[in-house]
Amino acid sequence: MPRWTFYLSPNTLTQEEKGTIARKVTDLYIGLGIPAFWINVFFHEVGEGNFYSGGKYPPNAVFFHMDHAARKIASEEVRDEFIRKVNDIVRPILDPKGIKWEYNIYEHLRDNWRINGMIPPMDHPEVLEEWRERNAPVVYEGAYK
Repeated sequence: MPRWTFYLSPNTLTQEEKGTIARKVTDLYIGLGIPAFWINVFFHEVGEGNFYSGGKYPPNAVFFHMDHAARKIASEEVRDEFIRKVNDIVRPILDPKGIKWEYNIYEHLRDNWRINGMIPPMDHPEVLEEWRERNAPVVYEGAYK
């Protein structure tokens, strides 16, 4: 976790554009100390008759949300900076295409989050560093409480 989920009409983004977004999202969170394997980006292409905005099928619209559980946004200043970084990731791809885009950020209780059944080691810096280095979950004492 984090998880970014995009909903868009088919062929709105190329595979290359999706890959660029996924790489930039991953780099954003790695820069915040999150292990790469926690970061997930999904693109759901939703066809005509299954996706409406303003009562119409939107061929030029992208909606996405971000789910966060690892950390909460600590202040309005941090939120504003994070939103600026989100916009910097998607704006260069979506704006030139004339796409309407909209997003929400959801913050979930960290206590409800598990990876391979384990409590992510946010309170165990040495274990978190091992997870980052291996880019994989590693069993640690107290992981399955």
